[in-house]
Amino acid sequence: MLPSRAYANSVPPLSPGGPITGTAMLVVASPADALRFAMSSFSCVPAHTTADSLRALERTRPRVTAIDWDHPGVDGAAICRRVNELRCGSVLVISASPDWAPAALKAGCHAFLLRPFARTLLAGRVGRLSREPVPSALTPRSPVGTNRVWPETSCPRCNTDGAVSFEFHSHRRMWYACLACDRVWLGARQE
Repeated sequence: MLPSRAYANSVPPLSPGGPITGTAMLVVASPADALRFAMSSFSCVPAHTTADSLRALERTRPRVTAIDWDHPGVDGAAICRRVNELRCGSVLVISASPDWAPAALKAGCHAFLLRPFARTLLAGRVGRLSREPVPSALTPRSPVGTNRVWPETSCPRCNTDGAVSFEFHSHRRMWYACLACDRVWLGARQE
């Protein structure tokens, strides 16, 4: 794994007042957890409630929004939807439980990261999301982020095709979610 600076140094600086082109990052988490997101090449804007997050989104239009889905009092789905409405950047959802993945994917998250995780993995995800193109009104959201749809992978519960992979578990297995019945399971890793 490369150091965190290797993932974000090539991103241009934040241009105030204009469309998002920089490295600002909105962190929606508890005050103690927000310190985990300190990365030298990002301007972090911490928010600790849904209302604070929505105001910060309007004001800063961050390139990446990281949401602690487990944080009480925060409506992660509303924040995801607002980021996608504004088309200002990508959403990284962090959770200790994979069971939240279907709700986050339906709300429009671009990447899902399960706890516990290494700081280098967090830096890698944020760096990747910051380098990807901002979705426009003419392009679909699906090519952005680390979530992938597998048309031939079926849900073990409802047999619906098109499972979404959202996180690697190991070099052999990955997490999948069925958006039809909200089932989450570990399956064979695909590339």
